[in-house]
Amino acid sequence: MTKLKKKQKRNKTKILLIVACTLIGLIAVIGISGNLYVDSLLNKTNRSKKLTDEEALVNQEVKDQVQDHKIVNIALFGSDNQDWNEWTDTEMQRSDATKIISLDFNAKKIKITSLQRDILVYLPEPYNDYDKLNHAHWRGGPELAIQTINSNFDMDITQYVGFSFEATVKLVDLVGGIDLYLTAEETHQKIRDLQIDGDDGVYHLNGQQVKEYCRIRTIDDDFHRMKRQNTVIMVILTELRTKNFWELMDIVEDMMPWIETNLTNDQIKNYIMNLLTFDLKHIDQYQIPSTGMEAIYKTVEYNDFSPLYVMDSYQQMVKDIHENIYEMENYQPSTKVIELEKSIYEKFGGPE
Repeated sequence: MTKLKKKQKRNKTKILLIVACTLIGLIAVIGISGNLYVDSLLNKTNRSKKLTDEEALVNQEVKDQVQDHKIVNIALFGSDNQDWNEWTDTEMQRSDATKIISLDFNAKKIKITSLQRDILVYLPEPYNDYDKLNHAHWRGGPELAIQTINSNFDMDITQYVGFSFEATVKLVDLVGGIDLYLTAEETHQKIRDLQIDGDDGVYHLNGQQVKEYCRIRTIDDDFHRMKRQNTVIMVILTELRTKNFWELMDIVEDMMPWIETNLTNDQIKNYIMNLLTFDLKHIDQYQIPSTGMEAIYKTVEYNDFSPLYVMDSYQQMVKDIHENIYEMENYQPSTKVIELEKSIYEKFGGPE
């Protein structure tokens, strides 16, 4: 090979190396810039401290039974406060909606479990007394609410996301409103700002109307209200799937200040990346107790609050939760749950 050809070959090699390094550099810059942009959005959320298993009162008996399942459970608290941005004491907000979001990394699916808010449960330290489930958030913020769910339902939750119902108003308005089928009973509700009076059918609702729709229960009961809330969640997700990337980013940016969580940015980004592989068109939804009002043994008043529902079997609720989330037909409630059920029946009366 002549000296000229060797020199030309070396020059081509240098050019290829320069091009390759430039491309790698561009990819790195884009990746870093994108990561910084996402972090800048996520940093707008309201953050609280991370919880260890011990702090969240995760029972070792529970961990031993679910350890083979690649499932992450995250608590979702919807508060009846009017404006999250004006909160000065998050411990003083009732969780009007309490749900468990389960990310099943093996089945690549999401499951949503709604917990009836008026179930009589035991609130652990520092409250140490019986109360309705949604008062746990009121008595001790998201930490006590998580501890209460773990203690009474054998869950392993350490992470949560919280929002006020005003956040729902904002999100619905950001997607341009949503279409919901309303029954004649629902359309005739003369409450607050629903402002609909007509026959049954599909109506295009704005954020304020959707909030009032989610809070209807005078025509039926709280179990139907949980179904309405889940319907709204599914319709909003359907609307979000129609948005392009930049539209979604604008919505995320506007919504972040309305969210509170103890998830880190890295955890959120990791979940989002994994969710890209999930089947987001089919989300399993459950309610606890699974048989609705039939599962209530009796209604009691306690500490001047009513109604509080004494359930006909706390152990069965725990079994149903684990069958729904983990598909475990033979789950054995922990010693803690059995003891709590016994203490409730001894104090308030229960099935023989």
